[in-house]
Amino acid sequence: MVVWTPPLSPHRAAPEDGAVQGEAEAAWWVLVPPAAPAALPRPLTARRHLNRLDRALRRQGWVTERRYAEAVPLLRVHSPDMPFVGESVCVVGGDGGWWFRFSTGTLLAPCSQMNLAVWQVTALLAAAGLGGGTVPLDE
Repeated sequence: MVVWTPPLSPHRAAPEDGAVQGEAEAAWWVLVPPAAPAALPRPLTARRHLNRLDRALRRQGWVTERRYAEAVPLLRVHSPDMPFVGESVCVVGGDGGWWFRFSTGTLLAPCSQMNLAVWQVTALLAAAGLGGGTVPLDE
């Protein structure tokens, strides 16, 4: 059995037993690591952005499935030739607003830049050999 013990206070800002005695410990700034869980939008916001991406990807020839009954709304994207292999896209909070993110954790593009998001999805899936043909340069 592993028992968690709180780390020692930096520079002895509070005594080791200070928390037990009800004393407050000094606060300090902590940088959020890139692997930290991202903020999720409300389901309606996520569905709205995913619906726009859905329409744009279908125009490029991708097959998509909306999976909105899940706790986190997802858009499953795959090639018509390989229906059992694909990737899922969700919406997360990022630098400056909402972003599309692959299930691998890769941030694709801001939701406001739909052409870039479609290009990223197509490029990443085509690079993985999942079809898609050519990568669209501009619409």
